[in-house]
Amino acid sequence: MVLDRIHDFAIFRPKMDATKEVLHAIATFTVDISPAFPYVNAELGGWDYDPTNQVLLLKLADGKWITLHPNKIAIRGARDIEEAHALLAWIKGQINDIYARRHRLTPRYTSQAGLKIMEILKLLPMTNCKACGYPTCMAYAAALRDGEISLNDCPPLSEAQYQAKAEKLRAYLESFGWRALDE
Repeated sequence: MVLDRIHDFAIFRPKMDATKEVLHAIATFTVDISPAFPYVNAELGGWDYDPTNQVLLLKLADGKWITLHPNKIAIRGARDIEEAHALLAWIKGQINDIYARRHRLTPRYTSQAGLKIMEILKLLPMTNCKACGYPTCMAYAAALRDGEISLNDCPPLSEAQYQAKAEKLRAYLESFGWRALDE
């Protein structure tokens, strides 16, 4: 177990706007959890990973973020105190479980943040059909980059004439460890 004891857990409203309805939290500990980061990044699809400075940013659904540092975990966007505690318990469990299985995993040192909207757009059918629920393929590409939707949300990509583009797009996304937020 890489992380067993939290030294301090502070929960607070954002300092820039204390009227916000969300909470932030910071958990600190003495153990260095950074050796787990490449494996956590691979398993949870880290949004941004900086191996040099040892920071891993995880984008969750509903505007929640978890940032891992060697000796602290920052949580942004919890609805209430209970959710802040639940998110900390969840990420602590994930870190320990993933690190215990690290010998069976392939570490990932890249991040989804490197995905380029224009590269995604080039690989879309460019029909602007709106079948995905977005007004343009550009808007769909931006949502896809952010993990808000999946490839299945673009019906033309499943058509035979766009199969090659779909395969190239899937390979491009996978090269960055992309995953939809609800996967």
